[in-house]
Amino acid sequence: MKFWIVLSVVSLAAFVKAEGRGPSHSVTWGARAFRDMHVRREIITEKSKFLRVVTRDFVFTQNPKLARTITQIVITDQVREGLGGYAYLTGGGPQSDFVKIHFKSQRNKGFSFIVDIYAI
Repeated sequence: MKFWIVLSVVSLAAFVKAEGRGPSHSVTWGARAFRDMHVRREIITEKSKFLRVVTRDFVFTQNPKLARTITQIVITDQVREGLGGYAYLTGGGPQSDFVKIHFKSQRNKGFSFIVDIYAI
C-alpha cells in the first residue's frame, strides 16, 4: 500500500513539474566557432487572424564591402506548447553573407520568434 502512495506522489510531482514544457518550434542552422560575433537580433511577431494562416518574410543583408560570413542562425520560438509557427530557411544562411527566412503560423494562431545571427 505504501508503495502505491509513494508512486502516486512521485508521478503527480513529475506531472506538475513537466506542465508548461511543451514542444517548441525553435530551430538552429549552422554552428558557432571561436571569435564569432553576434551581428543581429530581430523579434518577428504576427498576431493571429480568424481561421487564417499568417506569414512573414525576414531578409538580412549586409553592405557588400563590409560583409561577414554567417556561421549560425538561432530561431527561438516564444509561443510554447507547440502552438507557435514554423521557420523555413529559403535563401542564404550559414557560409553566406545573407539570410532569407519565411515564417508561417498554424491556422487561427499567431507567432513570435527571436532571430539571432552570428558571423565571423
